[in-house]
Amino acid sequence: MKPDFSLSWKRVIPRLDDVLRRMQEKTLIGFGMVPYPRIIPSFFLNNYLIYAVKDTADLDVLRSYTKIFCLEEKFPKAAAKIHAASYLLGNYAFQAFLKSRQRPFRLMLHRTTPPIVKKLQELNVEWIGNKPETFQDVWLKADFYELLKKLNLPHLENLRLSREEILTIPFHKLYQRWKQPITARRAYPDTGMEQSSFLIASEQDWENMRQTLSLDEKFTEIQFSPTVEGPSLSLTGCVTHLGVLTSSLQLQFVDVREVLHGHPPTGITLGYDFGFCAWSSLVEDTARQVTEKVGEFLAQKGFQGLFGIDFVYDQKTDNIFATDCLPQFPEDVHLYSLMILTRKTVPPMEFFHLMACLGIKERFDFETINGKLKERSPLAHIFLLQKGVEEMNLRLDSGIYSFNPAQKALTFQRRGAFPWDLKNESEFLMLDSMPRFGEKVIGNVPSIFKLIFPRSIAESSSRVKADVGELISVLSTALRK
Repeated sequence: MKPDFSLSWKRVIPRLDDVLRRMQEKTLIGFGMVPYPRIIPSFFLNNYLIYAVKDTADLDVLRSYTKIFCLEEKFPKAAAKIHAASYLLGNYAFQAFLKSRQRPFRLMLHRTTPPIVKKLQELNVEWIGNKPETFQDVWLKADFYELLKKLNLPHLENLRLSREEILTIPFHKLYQRWKQPITARRAYPDTGMEQSSFLIASEQDWENMRQTLSLDEKFTEIQFSPTVEGPSLSLTGCVTHLGVLTSSLQLQFVDVREVLHGHPPTGITLGYDFGFCAWSSLVEDTARQVTEKVGEFLAQKGFQGLFGIDFVYDQKTDNIFATDCLPQFPEDVHLYSLMILTRKTVPPMEFFHLMACLGIKERFDFETINGKLKERSPLAHIFLLQKGVEEMNLRLDSGIYSFNPAQKALTFQRRGAFPWDLKNESEFLMLDSMPRFGEKVIGNVPSIFKLIFPRSIAESSSRVKADVGELISVLSTALRK
C-alpha cells in the first residue's frame, strides 16, 4: 500500500493538486535495465509506468506500487542483447510498445547523450530530460575543472594529455609535477562515461596503465590530477525556477575490501551512507555552495532538474574539492528520495525535477523544503560486485532479511521493498537488479543487487562495520560457489 503524502506536502506546496494535475496531463514512462531505480514517481503520480529490460526478483513486489512492463518476460532473446537503456530505444519490441500507447505519453530519461537524443528524434517521441548542449561545459572532468577555476571554486589541479603523448612521455616527468600519487582517467566525448580510474604511484603503475590504454582506441585523452587521500563524498542538486535545491553531503563507498572479494580496486562507487557525517559544518557548507554555484551556471545554459557533484575530502587539511559533475540523475538519488519519503514532510527531488522539466512554475516554500532535504536519516546501501559471478546460484527471494554474524546465518523474514517496511535495525533489504535463481548475471553492470540498511554502516569510504562486512563476505563467497 502506498503511503499518503498529500496532507504534509500541501503545507509547502499550496497548489499541489494543480501541480500534480499538470504533471499527469500525459502518461509518464520511466525506462531502463531494472525497475527499482525508477520507482519514485509512482508514489505521487497515478499514471506513471515503468518499462524494464530485466526480469528481476523484485519485479513482483514492485508491481503492487506501479505498472511495470518487462521485455525479458516476453522476449528473452531480445532482452539478452540489451546492455544499457540507450540500446532499448532501438529495440523493435520497445518501439512497438510505444506505438501501442492509446494515451499521449512522455519518456522520462535519467541520462541523456547525443546518441540518445538523436535516437529520440528519430522515434519522434516526447521526452523529459536535458539536451546535451545545456551541460557540455561539465560533461568531462577536465571541462568541469575549467569551470571550477572560472567560478573560483575549490578544485584540484588537472592536466590533459592526448593518447599520443601518453605513449611517449616518461613517468618521472609527470610525477615531478605534483610529487605525489596521481589519478588518471580516460575521457570519451560521445558518452561522457569514464572507465575506472588508474592510481599511479610508481614506474610499474605507469607501465601497467599504458599497456591497458594501448588496447583502447576509443578514448581521446587522459586527465591527470593529484590523488587526495580521504573520503569520497557527493551532493545532489536540483535546478528549479526558484533556485537550486541541495541535499546533505553523502558518504560514498569505494573499494570496500569485502565487496571487492579479492578483485583489484576499481574506484567505482559501491553505495552510500546517508547517516554518516565525519566532517565539519564548514566542509558541508562549502560543498553546498559549490553545488549551488554550479547549478546556477547550468541554469543559465538552460539545464533543469537533477544533477550531482562528487567530492573528495582531505581530512589532513579539512578541505573539500569537487572532482566531477554528473548532469543526470545521480546513481543514489532514488534511495536518497526513499529516505526523504520515509519522513513524509516534503516531496523528493524527482518531484521538483519534473516540475522544472515540464515548466510548472508554481510557488512552493523553497526555504523549508531546502532545509528538510538536508536532514539526515540513518539509511545506507551497498551493492555486491558482479565480477566472478556469471549465474545466480542462490535461491534468494527479494525482500527483508536478518543476519546472525556468529552463525553466519541469513534468514528471510518477509516481502518488502522500502525502508518503511523494516521493523528494526537488525533487518535489511536485499533487492534492486537481483537475478532470479538460475538466470545469467548482466555482464556490463557492476552490481548484482543492493543491501539496504535502516542505519549507518560506514567506518569510512572503504570500511564498513564488522557485522556488515561479515554479511557481505558470506554472500560474496556463496554467490561464487
